[in-house]
Amino acid sequence: MRLLIGLCLAAVVAPAAMAAPAPAKPSAIVAERDRAADGRAVQIVLAQKWIETSVDVGRVASSAGGGGLIGAILIESMDDKGRRMRDAAAQKAEATVAPLRQVLGDFDADALALATTGAALGQIGWFRARDIALSKDASADGRRAFAASADTPQIAFIAYSYGLSPDFTQIRAVAEISLVHQAKDKAHGAAPAPYYRQTITSVVQLDRRSYAPEDNVAAWAADDGRRARVALDKAFGSLQRSIPYALNLTEAELQRLTGKDREKAFGAGFYGPLIARDPDGGMLLWSKGLVHVQTLPPANEEG
Repeated sequence: MRLLIGLCLAAVVAPAAMAAPAPAKPSAIVAERDRAADGRAVQIVLAQKWIETSVDVGRVASSAGGGGLIGAILIESMDDKGRRMRDAAAQKAEATVAPLRQVLGDFDADALALATTGAALGQIGWFRARDIALSKDASADGRRAFAASADTPQIAFIAYSYGLSPDFTQIRAVAEISLVHQAKDKAHGAAPAPYYRQTITSVVQLDRRSYAPEDNVAAWAADDGRRARVALDKAFGSLQRSIPYALNLTEAELQRLTGKDREKAFGAGFYGPLIARDPDGGMLLWSKGLVHVQTLPPANEEG
């Protein structure tokens, strides 16, 4: 019996022991040894065609857990209900955002992303950006192909997205930055894993917000989408300032910024250590990455 138990344990433990080690988690800082690379090819990814929507239906029960057959049936039913709730909310959001998408039909997000990236990386002396290219392909194959075509020792991927909060009171622009070392076998190797990753979020919210999503969309869309265009310019402008800040962070600075005794702040649904306050009331905080929050001035004070 002991022999049988031992064989069973060996059969269970052996595969785990033989498994390949998990890849290292990307760092939130660029170490000095990695900054010394002689240039980085940069791929900007902006896959979306228009301003996106998001939904929040609250917590949904998971199918994990016990309860036997009856419990599984009940949880499966709850899972299906959650899916149907999300689908219904997404359909409603798509209908609500239609007037704003119509007036933003000529909005050139590609040009804004290119300008933002060039200006931001140009502020970082050690970065040495080369061959900045824009892509609509957000797939791993697209990244692999770009990396294979690059002749630099490192590659930078910056994936942009922009959209509305679930209540339509905010416009958010997000930049996810990944840095990778060039693969030794570019032709046949897998896509290189990032050694650095940082997500930066920029939020611009209406000064007067309504509980009715349709009213918020109307405020963004009024006057040919003037306030939405201003918000997008501000959101990407904030990313232009935050990208160099994020890439230049050192380990000591990150520890200081995220220390337990640091003042905390709440803004636009984000909460975390406060980094700085703007003269106009905006703030920069840390909430799983840099988050900048600002509010549009009243319509009659914009300039």
